Amino acid sequence: MNTANKSNIEARDLEHALLESIPIPVIAVDKDFNILFINPAGCDWHKKELREVKGKKCYEVLEAKCCSVAKCGIKQAMDSGKKYAGHYEIPCQRETINVEITAMPLKDEEGNIVGGLEYIADITNRVKLENDLRVQTRTILELATPVIKIWDGILLLPLVGAIDTARAQQIIENLLNSIVENEAELAILDLTGVPVVDTAVAMHIIKAVNAAKMLGAKTILTGFSPEVSQTLVTLGIDLSNITTCGSLKAGISKAFGIMGKKVVSCER
Repeated sequence: MNTANKSNIEARDLEHALLESIPIPVIAVDKDFNILFINPAGCDWHKKELREVKGKKCYEVLEAKCCSVAKCGIKQAMDSGKKYAGHYEIPCQRETINVEITAMPLKDEEGNIVGGLEYIADITNRVKLENDLRVQTRTILELATPVIKIWDGILLLPLVGAIDTARAQQIIENLLNSIVENEAELAILDLTGVPVVDTAVAMHIIKAVNAAKMLGAKTILTGFSPEVSQTLVTLGIDLSNITTCGSLKAGISKAFGIMGKKVVSCER
């Protein structure tokens, strides 16, 4: 045996050994989707031996929605001649799991596509963690933007910390939902705890005010420090159509006045 042939055999043996040792399912098919090879991890996953599935259609063995002609990862890899990756839900041992499928075309020595190879990684736990993180993030945002009913028809939304686009959206949602639930006629947005009020923050606040107005609720902005007031003037932000007060105390007093009520001292 010459050195070239020996090298080819050793290379094929090495490639086969690597596929056999990979701890995630690996499936190889021909252009007609007939199974040519499944590694031990794939056999364990399907609870079948290679001899039981070899020659069968991969979509008959996998029985997943992603095996439809349009969504099949191997088909897209063979059609494009490039590596393809996608996330899917597939059945596995009487349950549905989330997987990341990576597929690539198999080519002969002339470069012709003769089949496809597919790796399947179970990402169920990762997807669950990501979903849990989204829920936790939303809960944190809701806790960071509480809407307080201080009187019949009057709500208070104290804003604390930086306001980005995601939090601004949460603020608007909480405010609008609370207006509807409480049939509120007036909402106080207190900016005392907002460290920086720039153009972006001002635009978010104006959006919240306009959204509340569409539901028939008036809005009072409170907590403007001299620095914030000067910044807004410098930026050219027009708040002339919005009722503003320097402090929360003044804002609450203003709100009661608008509602036809009066705050009086009860000193003895």
